[in-house]
Amino acid sequence: QVENGKDVELKEQLSELFSALKRKHEGALQELRRAHNQEKLLLAESHQRSQEALQETIDALNSQLKSFQEKMKRVEESLLSRDYKKHIEEHGSPSPFWEQELESLHFVIEMKNEHIHSLDKKLLNLETVVEQNLLLEEKVKTLQQENEDLHARTQNHLIMSRQLSEELVAARGALQKESQLREQARREKEELLYRVLRGDDAVPFDVPLVAT
Repeated sequence: QVENGKDVELKEQLSELFSALKRKHEGALQELRRAHNQEKLLLAESHQRSQEALQETIDALNSQLKSFQEKMKRVEESLLSRDYKKHIEEHGSPSPFWEQELESLHFVIEMKNEHIHSLDKKLLNLETVVEQNLLLEEKVKTLQQENEDLHARTQNHLIMSRQLSEELVAARGALQKESQLREQARREKEELLYRVLRGDDAVPFDVPLVAT
């Protein structure tokens, strides 16, 4: 009964140890999932903002380019108009009006060049943001892989712990059985020795004693 009580106590201790390991594993796994989901959400929001900003910039560039092309076309049509050609034929040089038109065109071109240069910088910054998002995506994939590896290692650890628990219980059972057999052999030896010393006729004289 004492041995059985110890077995029950050992099984309870092993069961508590297994439950504690399982709770610890589930807690760590839940924390990793929470961190992974949070980082994934932040990445998605950052990527969405970058995409929206990039699209707005592209739309603005297209609109400005279209406006610039229309203005260039109007100026070109004006410069190449028959009135301008006729004015050159009659006066030999552009009038102040046409000189002002040319200066305005030059000013517009300079302003557009500066604006385009500024937009190029913005596009470069957006490309940097996109590259950072790609790096974050790779980081999330790495974290996810590490999470899966940790989960696999923890599962293996739990399986090994359970196997160890079963082996300990089996070893204790075998030890208990061996102890019982040794106790039985000891009793039989004592009984045989007692009967021999008593000179019991039921016991043959040449029966050897069991070695200790």
